[in-house]
Amino acid sequence: MIKYHVLLFLRNMRRQKLFSAINLLGLTAGIVSTLLIYLYVQHELSYDRFHANADRVYRINQTFIWGENDDHLFSSTGPGVAYALDAEIPEVEQVTRVHPTGNFLVSYTDTKHEAHAFDESKILAVDSNFLSVFTFPLVKGNAATALTLARSVVLTEEAARRYFGDEDPMGKLLEVKDTSPQGDGGLQTYQVTGVVKDVPSNSYIDFDMLVSMNTFESITKANWNWIWTTFETFVLLDKHASPEALTAKLPILPRKYAETTLRRTMNQSFDDYTKSGRSWELFAQPLTSIRLYSDNIYNRLNTVSSIVILYVLSGVEIFIVLLSCINFMNLSTAQYTRRIKESSLRKILGSNRLQLAVHFFAEALMFCVLAAGVGLAVAQLVLPLFNVLTGNDLRLNLFTDPQILMILGALILIMSALSGSYPAIFLSRFSPVEAMKGTLRTGKQGKVLRNGLVMFQFAISMVLIVCTVVVFQQLHFLANKDVGFNRENLVVVKRGEWIKDRKTFAHALKNIPHVEEVAWSTSVPPRLYDGDQFQAEGHTDKTSSLNYVKADEQYVSALKLQLVVGRNFSKDIPADKERVILNENAVKAFGWNVDESVLGKKIFYPGIEKTYEVVGVVKDFHYWALAAPVQPMGIFHMEGSAYSGQQQFAVVRVEAGQADVWSDVIASLEKEWRVFAGDAPFQYEFVDQAFAEAFKGQEQFARALTIFAAMAILIACFGLLGMIIFTLEQRTKEIGIRKVVGASVWNIWVLVVREYTVLIVVSVLVATPLCIYLLTKWLETFQYRVPLTPWAFILAAGSMLATSILITGYHVLKAALMNPVAVLKDE
Repeated sequence: MIKYHVLLFLRNMRRQKLFSAINLLGLTAGIVSTLLIYLYVQHELSYDRFHANADRVYRINQTFIWGENDDHLFSSTGPGVAYALDAEIPEVEQVTRVHPTGNFLVSYTDTKHEAHAFDESKILAVDSNFLSVFTFPLVKGNAATALTLARSVVLTEEAARRYFGDEDPMGKLLEVKDTSPQGDGGLQTYQVTGVVKDVPSNSYIDFDMLVSMNTFESITKANWNWIWTTFETFVLLDKHASPEALTAKLPILPRKYAETTLRRTMNQSFDDYTKSGRSWELFAQPLTSIRLYSDNIYNRLNTVSSIVILYVLSGVEIFIVLLSCINFMNLSTAQYTRRIKESSLRKILGSNRLQLAVHFFAEALMFCVLAAGVGLAVAQLVLPLFNVLTGNDLRLNLFTDPQILMILGALILIMSALSGSYPAIFLSRFSPVEAMKGTLRTGKQGKVLRNGLVMFQFAISMVLIVCTVVVFQQLHFLANKDVGFNRENLVVVKRGEWIKDRKTFAHALKNIPHVEEVAWSTSVPPRLYDGDQFQAEGHTDKTSSLNYVKADEQYVSALKLQLVVGRNFSKDIPADKERVILNENAVKAFGWNVDESVLGKKIFYPGIEKTYEVVGVVKDFHYWALAAPVQPMGIFHMEGSAYSGQQQFAVVRVEAGQADVWSDVIASLEKEWRVFAGDAPFQYEFVDQAFAEAFKGQEQFARALTIFAAMAILIACFGLLGMIIFTLEQRTKEIGIRKVVGASVWNIWVLVVREYTVLIVVSVLVATPLCIYLLTKWLETFQYRVPLTPWAFILAAGSMLATSILITGYHVLKAALMNPVAVLKDE
């Protein structure tokens, strides 16, 4: 029986090569897209689930205390939060903290006296119990003791190979130039106490090196501090404890423990803090939800994605499968005149309705099995390109991931059932006598159904095209939005703290051809590292959060910030070293007006008991990525007393319109770096690219959506092509008669194309409200968003209509140009 069905399947494929090819291409496209989306979604859902205790680990988030009118949460907490959790919540089995230390220049001199030096940025300071809370398996060393002692370091396998090659790294000494905010900038020696397997790609916590938190004395003494918010705090719940018990006990902690911090740094009580209209709360978030459910959280350790993206891609996958099946159904039923006599003979020879239905289901099943084999091979071929476009490292391996075979099997069965259902019912219920006489007609019902399915295909294609266009419009809008300063032609030289003579270095850079300005600062947009609570002088009852940067006199001109009131710092006025320039938002936060009256006013810094006079006000600008609103911000002098970490940057502005000289400028920057910093690694980045990096996940989503939208359009056009060819075959004599009675080629082309053009237009009208709803919801997730305009819909509808006409136009013209004598000679 199986051999019989296979032979019939092969015979029909040979007889109907074009329709078989269209069916096969459509089903293959559906399977390829399903496999790619499955791999992507499965990888995203697997984040952090490899930890043995993943279901019991929670991250403690808090209210974002560094902004005004910002309802985001903050994943960063102070070091003191861990002590409070350990002391107050018995359901917590362990508490561990993760602290990004900043960059270290790490070197190792081997037995041949050859130095191996690298600038390491993926270094985390962690508590000694980190490896018992999280599952990063040790290849060498003891998890219980590896991070206990100060200046102990655990490496990943890749990092160990980078320094030691095939040597045993255990006990080896690494020299570290400590440029972290907690270090003294000098050389320190760290001992390798363990090696872990390389961090999986589906881990939120990513590192090359782990150093003991006990290394930093300033951290060990800060158990009272709640505003040094550079730590992510995780708890491991007791096996018998519930998340609800943890959540219920968190509200009491800020009032009980943050008060000490508020009194020591701001001279106010917790009640005073909350009466000023601010809140301070803690929230528990499951470790496994961080990757996909952190849209409203400012995360410190890594970038995150969104569950919305997975919903969208899963929906796209379902629609593409439906489109593929609809193609098969349409083309199968459309060919009923070719298959009806075959089925009639089967009925006359004794086949019942069930046997005929099984025959058509078997044909659909064999199509799907063949498409699955081809799709598996195509998916393997296009996967590297898909990885490049989406920034992932996905792998299609049937041996390591047997679920793929299960997915493929389920997909074959589902697609076979959907594809073969209507043809099996339709082609098995007719009267064989009428069919053999040639008097069988399908009437309007079959045509209406086929037209409805075609409309559904194009409606889905319309939704995908419009969504793709608007996603790219939004990303283009963010890339070109006015951020309050000129982010073009700005290059940032990193690790400026390694330069001892900053002024001479800046002078040397300024002399490079095409360099307009050089400035020094402790941070550069879209990153700003420092912030604290300040008070307007004379108003000790209220504090305001102020994010700030320390910079020299050239910073304002290098970024081309716009001074609204007052002046910039001046080298000729030594007192400017203890003055400040505020942005408009900060002036308003302190309760002042943005006018000349603000000049001379002072802000008080309780942390160091220092007062700073306001000398200028700059127009609000985005010093963080566009995902966040502009917050109060200040610029303190580079040589002033305001606290800052040791990171320093040289900001270099290059003349506009000099794209062809960038390679020469970068080469000259590196040359000067070698003169002043020796063999230290030269690192730089462009400010506009750094802003774009903030929306990397959305860009990857846009690329993936483009691929699948193109597949959907391709499938829909294949279906339309098949329907057009079938229609022309059925109406060949009609077209011949029309030509005899005087119809032109244009008249015949319009006659055939008009019907499907109407279907596409109706599809556009049906899909438009759904597009508006979906895109409105998606755009609401952005702080700044592009307005929905008719152009996206017009472009989508126009491209869809043009593509369909181009694909079908050749066959329509071929039929219209056919000699009517050849068609009607037998009549």
